[in-house]
Amino acid sequence: MDCTVELKNDILKSLPQKREQKLAFLCAVTKSRGGIDVYKKSISLTYEFEDKGEALAILDMVKEEVGGEVFFIQKSAGEKVVFCVQLKDSVANGFLKTLNLSHYDEGSFVIDDAVDYMLALRQGEEFFAFFKGVVLTVGQLRFPDSEYSNYLLQMKLSNERYAQALREKMLEFDIDLKMSETRTSYVLQSRNSKEIEDMLAMCSANDCVLKLNNIIAEREQTNEFNRQSNFYMANLARAVSGASKYINAIEFLTQKGVLQQQEKKLRDVAKARMEYEDDSMRELAEKLSMSKTSLARYLNRLLELAEEENGRE
Repeated sequence: MDCTVELKNDILKSLPQKREQKLAFLCAVTKSRGGIDVYKKSISLTYEFEDKGEALAILDMVKEEVGGEVFFIQKSAGEKVVFCVQLKDSVANGFLKTLNLSHYDEGSFVIDDAVDYMLALRQGEEFFAFFKGVVLTVGQLRFPDSEYSNYLLQMKLSNERYAQALREKMLEFDIDLKMSETRTSYVLQSRNSKEIEDMLAMCSANDCVLKLNNIIAEREQTNEFNRQSNFYMANLARAVSGASKYINAIEFLTQKGVLQQQEKKLRDVAKARMEYEDDSMRELAEKLSMSKTSLARYLNRLLELAEEENGRE
């Protein structure tokens, strides 16, 4: 069950409000969705989004921060429509510098990937805001259903140093993300429902947390039913298996005419065992108003008689 769209909508309902948190969030969004174009000493920053609501939300946040011109562009990319947010020249450069990303400084181009900035963020709301930006732009969320049996929260990052640093930062919260490499990206992911719940909470994705908890509860209820059912079937199988050897003996003794010659109590036990073949020893003993020990003694006597008769043949 792909819940990525629900996750993004959940995050967009709880965007950061304080400036430092907004900057941390926009830094993460810029690293994932921002493209820097440099020509001589001219610079532009362009964000690209497939979702219009996501693009407009970032547009509003960027406008509020830069106090200059920010352009919104809609363009076609094959069959898809791409929504762009663009900043140019000094507006773009000043914003990139504020975000601790690559920019011009007194005529020199400064390379900065914001990894050190991210690692220095406090563990509380500022880092949560940064992580929220990561999940919004590159996160994928899946919950178990009939076609997919696992939980999954996954983030695809383009830079190994960035991915490794984010993984180390998450370890501070006891979240051990697994890291792998594909041809085009570095993937951080967890299939642990508890870790996923913690990460969703960090993103203030409350609706997704509620949905996850409901799924966990439903699966636990189903698992408990299956355990009880398996336990019952195993006990039933043992009872049937145990009863079958007595039934075989009783049928053999009846066929040979031996059972008819035995005392009434033994014949009654044999009759009850045949009539209630699925009953456990306890249930059969209760029907015969005798103890399990007495019942076992009579049943074993039937086995002995069958062995004796078989030995005479």
